[in-house]
Amino acid sequence: MPASRSLHALLMCAVRLTGLAHAWMEKPDQTLQHNPSTPGHQSELQSAGGPTTSCLFDFERGEVPDCIRRTAAGELLVSRQVLTLLDFDSFGLAPVRSARDGWKYVSRTGSVVISGVPIVDNWADSFHDGLVRVVRNEKYGFANRKGQVVISAKYDAAMNFENGKATVCNRCQSKFADHHCEYHVFAGGEWFQINTQGMVVAPIRSHD
Repeated sequence: MPASRSLHALLMCAVRLTGLAHAWMEKPDQTLQHNPSTPGHQSELQSAGGPTTSCLFDFERGEVPDCIRRTAAGELLVSRQVLTLLDFDSFGLAPVRSARDGWKYVSRTGSVVISGVPIVDNWADSFHDGLVRVVRNEKYGFANRKGQVVISAKYDAAMNFENGKATVCNRCQSKFADHHCEYHVFAGGEWFQINTQGMVVAPIRSHD
Protein backbone atom coordinates (compact mmCIF):
# COMPACT_ATOMS: atom_id res chain seq x y z
CA MET A 1 0.00 0.00 0.00
CA PRO A 2 1.45 3.46 -0.87
CA ALA A 3 2.67 5.46 2.13
CA SER A 4 0.11 8.22 1.69
CA ARG A 5 -2.84 5.81 1.58
CA SER A 6 -1.63 4.13 4.74
CA LEU A 7 -1.23 7.49 6.46
CA HIS A 8 -4.67 8.63 5.40
CA ALA A 9 -6.24 5.42 6.65
CA LEU A 10 -4.52 5.79 10.00
CA LEU A 11 -5.61 9.39 10.29
CA MET A 12 -9.17 8.42 9.47
CA CYS A 13 -9.12 6.04 12.44
CA ALA A 14 -7.29 8.48 14.72
CA VAL A 15 -9.30 11.66 14.16
CA ARG A 16 -13.04 11.54 14.80
CA LEU A 17 -15.13 14.69 15.16
CA THR A 18 -18.87 14.30 15.57
CA GLY A 19 -21.80 16.66 15.19
CA LEU A 20 -22.85 15.62 18.69
CA ALA A 21 -19.55 16.84 20.09
CA HIS A 22 -19.89 20.22 18.38
CA ALA A 23 -23.48 20.62 19.52
CA TRP A 24 -22.52 19.73 23.08
CA MET A 25 -19.76 22.34 23.14
CA GLU A 26 -22.19 25.03 21.99
CA LYS A 27 -24.63 24.51 24.86
CA PRO A 28 -24.85 27.45 27.30
CA ASP A 29 -22.98 27.19 30.59
CA GLN A 30 -24.90 26.29 33.72
CA THR A 31 -23.99 27.65 37.16
CA LEU A 32 -24.45 25.98 40.55
CA GLN A 33 -22.22 26.28 43.60
CA HIS A 34 -20.06 23.34 44.72
CA ASN A 35 -17.51 23.00 47.50
CA PRO A 36 -13.91 22.78 46.26
CA SER A 37 -11.33 20.25 47.43
CA THR A 38 -9.17 22.39 49.71
CA PRO A 39 -9.50 25.70 51.65
CA GLY A 40 -7.11 27.37 49.19
CA HIS A 41 -9.04 25.88 46.30
CA GLN A 42 -12.27 27.14 47.86
CA SER A 43 -10.92 30.67 48.27
CA GLU A 44 -9.78 30.77 44.65
CA LEU A 45 -13.13 29.50 43.38
CA GLN A 46 -15.05 32.03 45.43
CA SER A 47 -12.88 34.89 44.16
CA ALA A 48 -13.29 33.90 40.52
CA GLY A 49 -15.52 36.07 38.39
CA GLY A 50 -17.96 34.98 35.71
CA PRO A 51 -19.96 31.76 35.29
CA THR A 52 -18.61 28.28 35.77
CA THR A 53 -18.45 25.81 32.91
CA SER A 54 -20.22 22.46 32.76
CA CYS A 55 -18.15 19.42 31.87
CA LEU A 56 -18.30 15.79 30.77
CA PHE A 57 -16.14 12.90 31.99
CA ASP A 58 -18.61 10.00 31.86
CA PHE A 59 -21.10 9.59 29.00
CA GLU A 60 -23.53 7.62 31.18
CA ARG A 61 -23.55 10.36 33.80
CA GLY A 62 -23.80 13.11 31.23
CA GLU A 63 -22.97 16.77 31.69
CA VAL A 64 -22.16 18.03 35.16
CA PRO A 65 -22.92 21.72 35.78
CA ASP A 66 -20.61 24.08 37.64
CA CYS A 67 -17.63 21.82 36.99
CA ILE A 68 -14.79 24.17 36.01
CA ARG A 69 -14.20 27.74 37.17
CA ARG A 70 -11.51 30.25 36.25
CA THR A 71 -9.92 31.93 39.27
CA ALA A 72 -8.98 35.60 39.53
CA ALA A 73 -5.41 34.55 38.71
CA GLY A 74 -6.58 32.90 35.49
CA GLU A 75 -6.16 29.29 36.66
CA LEU A 76 -8.81 26.72 35.73
CA LEU A 77 -9.96 24.57 38.66
CA VAL A 78 -12.29 21.57 38.84
CA SER A 79 -14.82 21.24 41.67
CA ARG A 80 -14.36 18.72 44.49
CA GLN A 81 -17.51 16.79 43.53
CA VAL A 82 -16.09 16.09 40.10
CA LEU A 83 -12.59 15.27 41.39
CA THR A 84 -13.99 12.47 43.58
CA LEU A 85 -15.57 10.88 40.49
CA LEU A 86 -12.67 11.08 38.06
CA ASP A 87 -10.62 8.06 37.01
CA PHE A 88 -7.02 9.22 37.47
CA ASP A 89 -4.19 7.34 35.81
CA SER A 90 -0.96 6.27 37.50
CA PHE A 91 0.51 9.71 36.77
CA GLY A 92 -2.34 11.51 38.55
CA LEU A 93 -4.08 12.85 35.45
CA ALA A 94 -7.68 12.44 34.25
CA PRO A 95 -9.49 13.67 31.11
CA VAL A 96 -12.36 16.13 31.48
CA ARG A 97 -14.25 17.85 28.70
CA SER A 98 -15.19 21.48 29.24
CA ALA A 99 -18.42 22.53 27.55
CA ARG A 100 -16.70 25.77 26.63
CA ASP A 101 -13.44 24.66 25.06
CA GLY A 102 -13.03 20.92 24.80
CA TRP A 103 -10.90 18.19 26.36
CA LYS A 104 -8.35 18.78 29.09
CA TYR A 105 -6.24 16.76 31.49
CA VAL A 106 -6.59 17.70 35.15
CA SER A 107 -4.55 16.81 38.25
CA ARG A 108 -5.74 15.39 41.57
CA THR A 109 -5.65 18.90 43.04
CA GLY A 110 -8.20 20.07 40.47
CA SER A 111 -5.83 22.15 38.34
CA VAL A 112 -6.08 21.94 34.56
CA VAL A 113 -2.65 20.72 33.45
CA ILE A 114 -3.16 20.33 29.68
CA SER A 115 -5.77 22.00 27.48
CA GLY A 116 -6.55 21.81 23.76
CA VAL A 117 -6.44 18.01 23.64
CA PRO A 118 -7.87 16.61 20.35
CA ILE A 119 -10.82 14.21 20.18
CA VAL A 120 -10.23 10.57 19.24
CA ASP A 121 -13.36 8.37 19.01
CA ASN A 122 -15.37 10.88 21.08
CA TRP A 123 -12.82 10.88 23.89
CA ALA A 124 -9.63 12.73 24.80
CA ASP A 125 -6.52 11.75 22.91
CA SER A 126 -4.13 9.66 25.04
CA PHE A 127 -0.41 9.75 25.81
CA HIS A 128 2.08 7.93 23.61
CA ASP A 129 5.77 7.80 24.51
CA GLY A 130 4.95 10.22 27.32
CA LEU A 131 3.46 12.87 24.99
CA VAL A 132 -0.07 13.84 23.96
CA ARG A 133 -1.15 15.90 20.98
CA VAL A 134 -2.39 19.44 21.62
CA VAL A 135 -3.96 21.97 19.27
CA ARG A 136 -3.16 25.68 19.37
CA ASN A 137 -4.67 28.00 16.75
CA GLU A 138 -5.56 24.97 14.57
CA LYS A 139 -1.96 23.71 14.64
CA TYR A 140 -0.75 20.48 16.24
CA GLY A 141 2.03 20.08 18.78
CA PHE A 142 2.84 17.78 21.70
CA ALA A 143 2.78 18.24 25.48
CA ASN A 144 4.24 16.14 28.28
CA ARG A 145 2.44 15.05 31.46
CA LYS A 146 3.56 18.21 33.25
CA GLY A 147 1.65 20.28 30.72
CA GLN A 148 4.77 21.60 29.00
CA VAL A 149 4.43 21.94 25.22
CA VAL A 150 7.72 20.26 24.34
CA ILE A 151 7.09 20.24 20.57
CA SER A 152 5.63 23.51 19.33
CA ALA A 153 2.16 23.54 17.79
CA LYS A 154 3.23 24.28 14.22
CA TYR A 155 2.01 21.30 12.18
CA ASP A 156 -1.17 21.12 10.12
CA ALA A 157 -1.63 17.47 11.14
CA ALA A 158 0.08 15.04 13.46
CA MET A 159 -0.13 11.36 14.33
CA ASN A 160 0.62 10.03 17.79
CA PHE A 161 4.10 8.86 18.69
CA GLU A 162 5.01 5.21 18.31
CA ASN A 163 8.43 3.81 19.14
CA GLY A 164 9.81 7.31 19.50
CA LYS A 165 8.56 8.68 16.17
CA ALA A 166 5.50 10.62 15.04
CA THR A 167 4.28 11.39 11.51
CA VAL A 168 3.41 15.05 10.93
CA CYS A 169 2.70 17.25 7.93
CA ASN A 170 2.83 20.82 6.73
CA ARG A 171 0.39 22.35 4.23
CA CYS A 172 -1.92 19.33 4.32
CA GLN A 173 -5.66 19.88 4.43
CA SER A 174 -8.45 18.23 6.39
CA LYS A 175 -11.25 16.63 4.35
CA PHE A 176 -14.38 14.68 5.22
CA ALA A 177 -13.93 10.97 4.69
CA ASP A 178 -17.62 10.00 4.78
CA HIS A 179 -21.04 11.41 3.99
CA HIS A 180 -21.93 11.77 7.67
CA CYS A 181 -18.95 14.07 8.30
CA GLU A 182 -17.84 11.91 11.21
CA TYR A 183 -14.34 11.12 10.01
CA HIS A 184 -11.68 13.44 8.70
CA VAL A 185 -8.55 12.64 6.72
CA PHE A 186 -5.60 14.83 5.83
CA ALA A 187 -4.39 15.03 2.24
CA GLY A 188 -1.63 16.71 0.32
CA GLY A 189 1.21 18.67 1.86
CA GLU A 190 4.64 17.59 3.01
CA TRP A 191 4.86 14.59 5.36
CA PHE A 192 7.78 13.60 7.57
CA GLN A 193 8.63 11.90 10.85
CA ILE A 194 9.93 13.61 13.98
CA ASN A 195 11.40 12.26 17.21
CA THR A 196 10.31 13.15 20.75
CA GLN A 197 12.64 16.17 20.68
CA GLY A 198 10.86 17.52 17.60
CA MET A 199 13.74 16.85 15.22
CA VAL A 200 13.00 15.62 11.70
CA VAL A 201 14.31 12.07 11.30
CA ALA A 202 12.83 11.00 7.94
CA PRO A 203 10.83 12.52 5.07
CA ILE A 204 7.81 10.63 3.75
CA ARG A 205 6.99 10.85 0.07
CA SER A 206 3.32 11.62 -0.50
CA HIS A 207 1.34 10.24 -3.45
CA ASP A 208 -1.97 12.12 -3.79
